[in-house]
Amino acid sequence: MKRMIKLISIIALTPVLLFALYVIGNLIYASITKFKPEAVIDLPASNKAAQNEKQIAASDSSFNFLIWNIGYGGLGAEANFFYDGGEMVVSPKEMVEKYNKGIVDFLSQSDADFIMLQEADTTGRRSWNINQKELIAAARPSNFYSFAVNYDVKFVPVPYTNPMGRVLGGLLSLSSFAPTESKRIQLPNKDKFPDQLFYLERCLLLQRFKLPSGKDLVVVNTHFEAYDNGEVKAKQMAFTKTILLEEYNKGNYVVMGGDWNISPPGFAAHSFAKEPEKDYLDANADANYIDGWQYAFDPTIATNRKNKTAFDAAKTFTTIIDYYLVSPNLEVEEVKGIDLGFKSSDHQPVKLRVRLK
Repeated sequence: MKRMIKLISIIALTPVLLFALYVIGNLIYASITKFKPEAVIDLPASNKAAQNEKQIAASDSSFNFLIWNIGYGGLGAEANFFYDGGEMVVSPKEMVEKYNKGIVDFLSQSDADFIMLQEADTTGRRSWNINQKELIAAARPSNFYSFAVNYDVKFVPVPYTNPMGRVLGGLLSLSSFAPTESKRIQLPNKDKFPDQLFYLERCLLLQRFKLPSGKDLVVVNTHFEAYDNGEVKAKQMAFTKTILLEEYNKGNYVVMGGDWNISPPGFAAHSFAKEPEKDYLDANADANYIDGWQYAFDPTIATNRKNKTAFDAAKTFTTIIDYYLVSPNLEVEEVKGIDLGFKSSDHQPVKLRVRLK
């Protein structure tokens, strides 16, 4: 009888022991392979097709910008996502290919001088190893482009029954003009163990372009913290403020754009809600973040949707979290959200046109 009880106990404990080994093994592997970027990294500005480095001319006084979180080509209209309460970990390959085609088709037709993209993957299970950096760069052969990694994890072990696996993605900035500098600047990030082993290392992608006046046009691509109670985001905002003011105090012109993961000042996050949505941080960016600077957003077009289910225009919660911040020496001539019906991403693009004062 004792032998039988012992055998039953071993059989019962085996799954627990195997799971414990799986968890411990992943923690050790993640610790060894953890992405630990330097505070500042110089980035190449690539252009395979053109040898001439186009500069901003004296006649160039207005510039067009475009921001878009492209959701690694995996979060189009038919997709849902487990982290937002859905079921999908990875969208089917045919869907990802369709979403990438939609992204590339739109970007190839854009007249933007500067494009700032978030969640662009170069490899990974969630994106079926489609290199969006190369795909998008090929669609805009006259553009210079720089890529700043913010998510580099060898193996994301959740959900345990269907792990996300390898992820390598980041910020991608393209421009009609040759930047004089492109650099990745590390932001303060989550440091709670073990979450930080499998999480993003968020950053800024800062580029500068020489103006005929001798000053610089500084373009900052960003993707601020999403999954926190606001503490990490506050640290990131304070850190970024110092950089923006430093550039402006030199007499430079500054445009920052991207996914803020928080609504702009004066916009009620639930303005577009068709049904109540409790699982959303109902907060706004600081209206007095930097005195004299202007937030630029289109209050009529949603830029982000919840991913609990596939997109349903009559039900899905949508809001605005993608927009710009512009220094006082620039005049905002136009800002416009582009309604694509969330066909290719869970975010929508926003255009901006500014003029040098």
